[in-house]
Amino acid sequence: MTCPKPAAMQRRTPLYRWLSAGGSCLGVLFAATGSPQTAFATTRYEPEIVVTARKIEENPQDIPMSVQVLSGDLLDQIDLTRLYELQFSIPGLVLNNMGLWGAGFSLRGIADQSGTGLAVATHLNGAYLGTSNLAITRMFDLERIEILKGPQGSLYGRNATGGSINLMTRVPEDRFSTAIEAAYGSFSTARAQGHVNAPLGNAAARLSFIVSEGDGYIRNSVDNRNFAESDYWGVRGSFRADLGDALRMNLMAQRVRDDGASGDLWTPRPDHLPDPGNIRRTRVTLDNPYLVTENDNTSANLEYDLPFATLRSITGYARNQTRNHDDCAGTPLLRDCVRAGRPIKHRQWSQELQLLLPGTSRLDGLLGLYYYDADGAVNYYEFLPAVNPAPLANSHATSREESAAIFGQTTLRLTERWNITGGLRWSDDERHMTTIGTGVRDSKTLVAAGQESDNISWRVDLKHATTDDLLWYAGIATGYKTGGFTQSLREGRPDEFGPEDLTAYETGIKSQWLNRRLMLNAAAFYYDFEDLQVSTLTLAGNRPGVDVANAAKAELYGVDAELSWQISDRLTIAGGAVWLPMREFVRFVDDASNVRISGNDLIRAPEWTANLALNYVQPLEVLGRLTGRLEYGYRGSHYFTKENDPLYAQDAFALLNLFLRFEPVGERWYVFASGRNLTNEDYFHQVLLQSSPGYPDNYEIGFGVRL
Repeated sequence: MTCPKPAAMQRRTPLYRWLSAGGSCLGVLFAATGSPQTAFATTRYEPEIVVTARKIEENPQDIPMSVQVLSGDLLDQIDLTRLYELQFSIPGLVLNNMGLWGAGFSLRGIADQSGTGLAVATHLNGAYLGTSNLAITRMFDLERIEILKGPQGSLYGRNATGGSINLMTRVPEDRFSTAIEAAYGSFSTARAQGHVNAPLGNAAARLSFIVSEGDGYIRNSVDNRNFAESDYWGVRGSFRADLGDALRMNLMAQRVRDDGASGDLWTPRPDHLPDPGNIRRTRVTLDNPYLVTENDNTSANLEYDLPFATLRSITGYARNQTRNHDDCAGTPLLRDCVRAGRPIKHRQWSQELQLLLPGTSRLDGLLGLYYYDADGAVNYYEFLPAVNPAPLANSHATSREESAAIFGQTTLRLTERWNITGGLRWSDDERHMTTIGTGVRDSKTLVAAGQESDNISWRVDLKHATTDDLLWYAGIATGYKTGGFTQSLREGRPDEFGPEDLTAYETGIKSQWLNRRLMLNAAAFYYDFEDLQVSTLTLAGNRPGVDVANAAKAELYGVDAELSWQISDRLTIAGGAVWLPMREFVRFVDDASNVRISGNDLIRAPEWTANLALNYVQPLEVLGRLTGRLEYGYRGSHYFTKENDPLYAQDAFALLNLFLRFEPVGERWYVFASGRNLTNEDYFHQVLLQSSPGYPDNYEIGFGVRL
């Protein structure tokens, strides 16, 4: 292990230098944070926690794979509202901004690329979210978030090579309740959220909302305008009903609109900043740049008890529309650029049927059918007068995806202490696209292309429960990502890339000690890639573009660990870490440039990501209680391009968060205050031709009422 080197681009404080040097050299349990809602949420295991990460109800300590769970109460306390913030709560998870194209995901070093499918499958109430703009929508009133690490091909199919994130909204309850929370913080940001829950005989309904408005944290050097403001709102309606003794139904519909462009790329590349000493100062000349996203989600979950099994149906529909207008933020190469999505649209629906077989005392399992259908449209405009006096792009492109699958999983109890689980999934995928346009680099005639593929994914897990509190496991799993096309044309045809395949090996331990006051879980893993999809930023004729190729081979291995220790009734310590000593291309020659990339690090794969949190509760006799939570996080250096160009890289950084909360006896109301990035560290979510800086130090105070 080596200590992280100081970052030239970051403004280091004495506190940071002491904590980062000492913490990283000792292999501390830290992870990174940065946006105004960030927190580190590795939580203490509670016996009553039940998850459905493997599509059946289980205790996470009984699952033979790495699983992390964030409870709804914790999410409310630390105000996590998006996956941009969640990444800093889960060691190994890295998200980067891609502007109007959403975000890129990386988990344990397994990353998706610009122009390719997602590497981490995200679901809302069990329904798959097919684009990153849907996946990074604002989150509110959640029951829990479940994160499975490693390929989940047998249960979740394509585009789950890195793992799966399951967002579960709160289900209506059989009692009346209402709550509202309001807060005010840095950059004149006001936020409110709440819910109303009402029982209706054998049914119940719940209405939830969230709204925020404020100034942005990025200042324009041209006219002192602020950008990247937290302006958004969301509303959700949920309905639950017991339709007799055997049939249960859960319905959900929500809309979220984000006007603040908090995911956009608002600053130039670091070497072209108007003020090299301030990474959050930009140069924008357009009168009204914007990035606006609208997401609609609906789902219907039904369960029916048969004499021999339970039949479950999950139907999902989602829609995204993204509108964008920007001037490429002052990078000299892109001088006077105008870029727009007019708009980008995505619609999808999915249907999944599951047959849950309770089986005998020795055997149980599930069988499933899955279908997914999505279509999209990209209306894209790009004008770059430094390259050509005519628009480079003024195009209309369409896409269509279909996927069908049959899957199953079964667990055989060999003895009272030994279990073996096997899963198998057959998938068939089709992708089609068309494009036409009037821009310089567009095809003036309609171009169409299609791609079909099928895949068999499988996994085998062996589990041994030495005691009720000590479990050992080992497993082998496969996963894959579908191939596809980029928006670039090569010799008049869409640039096409093939599927990628992954075989993963993992062994680990899950344990509880000291009367279950101490939880310690750890896993070692090895990933073997074939035909890894890799993107390249191209500048042919000074025209920026993206090419995607399939690397011959890539490997990574590492260790993933988490702990939680309730030292006393007042003090709890929790942490987690992912260490990736090996994360590189083994054999890869870029066909476009004929440059050998073998030996380079994989993108967005820091060697260390980790966190540590201290939670202390101080009773105040008859007044109530005061809770304090101190979080320290660390993220190692990593690259944003496969060439490992230091110009497109993020150095190691660490941050401090603090949360204070007072609740009186009865817990009918509460007040709180928070500070994030207290040492005011400089860091980026993305560095390419444009950059996306993280939040500076920011603060918030607020109150809440429960009825």
